[in-house]
Amino acid sequence: MNKSYAFQATSEDRINHSLLYIGEGEKQNMMPLPRLKYFEGMKMMNSMMKMNGDLDDMGMNMSLNQMDMNVVMYPEITGPSNAQIKEDKENQYNSNALSDIVTLNYSMLKSPHNTSLPKGAPTKEINFELSGNMNRYVWSMDNKVVSESDKILIKKGENVRMIIYNGSMMRHPMHLHGHDFRVLNGQGENSPLKNIIDIMPMETDTLEFNANMEGDWFFHCHILYHMMSGMGRVFTYQNQVTNPLISNPRLAQRKLFGEDRKFHFMIENDFATNGNDGMAMFQNTRWSIGSEWRLGYDKMHGNESETHIGRYIGKMQWLMPFIGFDWRYRKLHNGESEKNLFGQINTKDERRQFSIGVAYVLPMLITFQTEVYQDGNIRLQLMREDIPLAKRLRGEFMVNTDKEFMLGARYIINKNMGLKSHFDSDMGYGIGLYLNY
Repeated sequence: MNKSYAFQATSEDRINHSLLYIGEGEKQNMMPLPRLKYFEGMKMMNSMMKMNGDLDDMGMNMSLNQMDMNVVMYPEITGPSNAQIKEDKENQYNSNALSDIVTLNYSMLKSPHNTSLPKGAPTKEINFELSGNMNRYVWSMDNKVVSESDKILIKKGENVRMIIYNGSMMRHPMHLHGHDFRVLNGQGENSPLKNIIDIMPMETDTLEFNANMEGDWFFHCHILYHMMSGMGRVFTYQNQVTNPLISNPRLAQRKLFGEDRKFHFMIENDFATNGNDGMAMFQNTRWSIGSEWRLGYDKMHGNESETHIGRYIGKMQWLMPFIGFDWRYRKLHNGESEKNLFGQINTKDERRQFSIGVAYVLPMLITFQTEVYQDGNIRLQLMREDIPLAKRLRGEFMVNTDKEFMLGARYIINKNMGLKSHFDSDMGYGIGLYLNY
């Protein structure tokens, strides 16, 4: 036919694509996929998430990838203004009902062979909820990471049935080592065999396998960032023979647990005209060690540092109790002193105080912090950083009962560098270059 046809590969965010032409002759061009409607996706996510982190599936009983909330972002399925969804509320997330494009899902799979499990074998049923925190990027099962959970004991010869609900706002391809499992999709004895299944948000899927291969077998999310942060479990056979390939089982377990216990280091510093301020954090799944500092160029601006050690509580980790130490020095004219909003003498001019407090993330991701110092002084604070104003522009603010406040904006040059401008009640106005890692 003397033509060459395009094979197109598009990135998941659809920002870019690559073309491979197969054949010789006149090129048959192919239109790139339209950009995703991200704002529609964010509106959908916000409408379905409750304050406690639970999701509202609005009675849709999702399973087997038949309902995909992400269709609200696909113009080729829902149109530029989501007209199809507005017209068909019952099938608003069923892409096959909304367009002529065929979207594959697990209900379409059928094994050519009988995959039934041994009849008469006892059945062990296990329920899992896939849980996670988008804000801190912590992923777990039943709000426990691998190192916080026991091995799941199974007996050789029994049938194991897993009922898995995805209670997070991300899809999770769950993979089982050592076994193939049946996906119960209505095909009866011809249910398909898989060893990985992609579970959509708010979806419930039922899997089953026969325990016929002794060993310690990892069951985990196949998005490796999720696996390493703790979304997994270990199935182990009762009374099994020791594995000769593992000479030191305790060391092997420590290495496995070490993934989600690993601490990650972050640091940022702003070199500004009114002073030098920054922060450093050392965090893992549950714990946070953080310090921040503000170094002025004269005694009126002063110097200060705060260090907090805290533990995140709950599935969404909105709450963090902490202990801390606050050191400050500032020299006012004529030995003046200030009072906070509660009428207490403000010790921020010369403070060396231990403290105890809690930080709680409010709606709009505003952090409310309550802190009590060893001398009885109390400080309440509201703060938010990284307020998205434009693609590369972020805003930030802070206000507290010590009569301190800050308002600023930053322009992102790249992931490690940017320009920052802010006004601080103690240090005044400044502009500078910030670096982060």
